[in-house]
Amino acid sequence: MLPTAERSATSSPVSCHQPVMVEQVIGLLLQSDPSGTSLKDTIVDGTVGGGGHAKAILDHLAPEGHLVCLDRDPRALDLARTRLGDDPRIEFRQANYADLDKIMPQRSVSGILLDLGLSSDQLSSERGFSFDHDSALDMRFDPGGEITAYDVVNRYAIAKLRDIFFKFGEEPLSPRIARRIGEVRKSGAIRSTAELAKIIMEAVPARFSTKALARVFQAIRIEVNGELGPLERGLEACWETLRTGGVLCIIAYHSIEDRRVKRFIAQKVKGCTCPPRLPVCACGKKPTARPLLSTPLRPTPKEIRINPRSRSARLRAAVKIESK
Repeated sequence: MLPTAERSATSSPVSCHQPVMVEQVIGLLLQSDPSGTSLKDTIVDGTVGGGGHAKAILDHLAPEGHLVCLDRDPRALDLARTRLGDDPRIEFRQANYADLDKIMPQRSVSGILLDLGLSSDQLSSERGFSFDHDSALDMRFDPGGEITAYDVVNRYAIAKLRDIFFKFGEEPLSPRIARRIGEVRKSGAIRSTAELAKIIMEAVPARFSTKALARVFQAIRIEVNGELGPLERGLEACWETLRTGGVLCIIAYHSIEDRRVKRFIAQKVKGCTCPPRLPVCACGKKPTARPLLSTPLRPTPKEIRINPRSRSARLRAAVKIESK
């Protein structure tokens, strides 16, 4: 029996997709427009998922505005198309936001949103993202991806599993969990999320089982989809695509991603990359960002009650400025 205690953002499906911090996101994106009342230019939802944020953006999009919706997951795009309908202002593309500078090389985007979490539709699907649903070990966003969760769990060396669980899940009991997986798979392949969840629960004290499940499933998902590499490239690609005055909003759900987002914005605000010991800047890089938030926004208690999977979300944003 899987634990019924509070679950993390990577494991709490709801019956329909509920976008996180919608009003805050719209308020930040509106800062890209001088009037602050509507979105008149090109907006990119780089991770459209179930289309919740895209629907809110569309509601604030002027008749001459343009909304580009990207996702690696073709099922997510199909759901978003169904939800958003046939609107001539929308363009859908199966693509990774890390390639945005190639997709939109004209660099005239006025607002970009990246929601780095899984949609509720993905969590409730039969692709192994959630330990709440017994399904095959897949976890690929793109069905054409080269490796699956099955490959990671059954074919990776124990030492590599340990490192992945610690690096991508920050799981302190990674060695115990990796060893237990190694022991079990000697008797046969681990094929389902239920089997994997049972193994994890056997490896850790009961009071740690829920967090361990969430962390290990997160770590495997990140490994399968190579998520952190595209995040680093994607932030830079998005920044290159923004026009001066454009706004970049990012919602992260775990500290690994949030630290990278925080560091990226801080570097754009600072500009100079020279070592602190140099008395004079030698790199010549100038600030290109102004932070829109002094600290990340978090969901309100009311939103967390309505949508528990929002509780770990952190929203950061910056506006692109002209380097001087």
